[in-house]
Amino acid sequence: MKAITLGELEKQIMDIVWEEDSISVRGVIDKLDKKLAYTTIATVLQRLYEKGLVVRVESKNGYSYSPKISKEKYSQNVAKSFVKNFMNSFGDTAIASFADSIDKLPREKRNDLLKLIDRHDKNK
Repeated sequence: MKAITLGELEKQIMDIVWEEDSISVRGVIDKLDKKLAYTTIATVLQRLYEKGLVVRVESKNGYSYSPKISKEKYSQNVAKSFVKNFMNSFGDTAIASFADSIDKLPREKRNDLLKLIDRHDKNK
């Protein structure tokens, strides 16, 4: 799946949908920190639906929205796309920069990352 980028408001709304699992436009409005028009939220949810990130079910009071993809899967797709683009753009320089940055990670995070790389190599 190609990574789908989200604008700031789309991300805020997706975070709410992921948290609630199923929510109406009115429910999103109630959860947002800032007050926006019903039509604004409905439009953003429609765009998220068109992007394939949410599913919607019609009810007597409008639509209810649920995540079509988990937050974890979405994050993985974005990370994979970023790394692929970074590598395509910068090649060996990207690898060297990444290797240098590993040393700056806290020991626990560095060890976790190295274990993930090792596990990935063994699964090939």
